[in-house]
Amino acid sequence: AEEQLWQSAEDGVAASLDSARRELKMGGRLQDKVAIVTGGAGGIGAASARLMAREGAKVVVTDIADGTALANEIGGRFVQLEVTDETAWRNLAEEVRADLGGADILLNAAGVEGDMSDSSPLGSYAEWKRVMAINLDGTYLGIQAILPGMMERGNGSIINVASLVTYIAQPYSVPYGASKAAVWHLSRSVAAFAAVAGTKVRCNSVHPGLIRTRMTDDIFATLGKQFGLDQAAAEAAALHHIPLGHRGEPDDVGHLIVYLASDEAAYITGSEFKVDGGWSLGVLR
Repeated sequence: AEEQLWQSAEDGVAASLDSARRELKMGGRLQDKVAIVTGGAGGIGAASARLMAREGAKVVVTDIADGTALANEIGGRFVQLEVTDETAWRNLAEEVRADLGGADILLNAAGVEGDMSDSSPLGSYAEWKRVMAINLDGTYLGIQAILPGMMERGNGSIINVASLVTYIAQPYSVPYGASKAAVWHLSRSVAAFAAVAGTKVRCNSVHPGLIRTRMTDDIFATLGKQFGLDQAAAEAAALHHIPLGHRGEPDDVGHLIVYLASDEAAYITGSEFKVDGGWSLGVLR
């Protein structure tokens, strides 16, 4: 009788696990939520768009580059967007409101690293303005356009992609680090504003480290040339600062973004999340 009891319990656990696996495979954590993703044609933006769609979201992929193929792949739509254009943002917000009822999720993933080959002190003012316009102004304008609709409905999730260099000063591309630190502070300010207004709109920032994207490939290539290294050698040198010993993948960041976009993170706002393989620990490998 005791054996039968244990067998029955084991069968019940197995059935529950099978059910959980089926539910996980089916997704649905973002079912019918509307998500706008900037920088969606590649890198972290594209990975996040795919994962959001897999979880049931209706994804509006935006980028200055062509994201039509990705939008078709995930059953979303593509809107070409220059994130520094205030009018373009207003038009996008109106289009999404009219066609889809408004955005539940805003992922600000568009960004540039700046000219890391410029060895002059602080770089040029023109480059400073360009990087700040895309990384900081673009994030601000997106929030400015989309937040009112979220607050009117009382709910929503804004996720801003900052960087680990928010916390670690770098002698290369000073505008990049400064812009990402500002994105971090902007995220906290927006979180405070929305909460004090009595809404459940949340705003958080994600701080990737060395993720395998076009941007980090270019950084390794550029800095390698400055120090007489090829791209692979420059990457190997950088990985000495990563305790896990390798670059992350865009999906590593995307899975966190899906969580923050979902109702599972309903009590999380004004927070920052590092996805850095332990870089911020300050431990050399």
